[in-house]
Amino acid sequence: MTDFPYIGGIEVSAIQNREFIRIETDKAQAIVVALDKSNIPFSARFGDAEMVLTYDGSYKEQVEEIIAKAQSGDYEALLRELQVYGVPDGYYRLLGEVAELLNTTVSFLQSRPDEVQLLLCKFYVDLWLCDKATLQRELDRIITVNGRTLSDISEYERKKVQEKTPAEPVQTADKVPTFEELYDAYQRRHVNDHFTREAHKHLAEIARRRQRDEQERIIQTEERERKNRP
Repeated sequence: MTDFPYIGGIEVSAIQNREFIRIETDKAQAIVVALDKSNIPFSARFGDAEMVLTYDGSYKEQVEEIIAKAQSGDYEALLRELQVYGVPDGYYRLLGEVAELLNTTVSFLQSRPDEVQLLLCKFYVDLWLCDKATLQRELDRIITVNGRTLSDISEYERKKVQEKTPAEPVQTADKVPTFEELYDAYQRRHVNDHFTREAHKHLAEIARRRQRDEQERIIQTEERERKNRP
């Protein structure tokens, strides 16, 4: 029998609709933290390479989403990206992803105070491993103004713009820089530094991740436009 040195969550007896899974992963601690932040009832026992998880089956999709995100390695790539660009630039570069998650535009977020933009991006990173609904809910709370959330304000302003210029196309996400552009920007900032193989690997990973996210945003934007057509 495998000995699991770590435990997390609540008592199994307190979990309704219990479902059980056993997975091989070295990301168990990250999964446990994300489940807890997402307020999902669970009980976990885990070690360095395996975990046993019991959870409320009503949250099956959220649990599967969290596990998939943790296993993907994308979160580690995100943290390395922040290391490359530093603070606050690394966070501000995430505004496009935050805007997409909140169904608004980058320009709308940029119209908010700098401290709000930075707080949004920091929370986005902190909660990245959580399920999408939790991310949206928590980010929306950050900029609640007089009981009106960002989504409420954004929707109101979007409708006002549409009423004035109904033929104006929906604004798409900002263009994501290519690897060459990232490379040039990095060289300008570190003109006297030795461009190491590790730095090259980091930037290549960033570029791949950004290009993939850009493609997904384009597809989602086109789908929204098709749905909104009369």
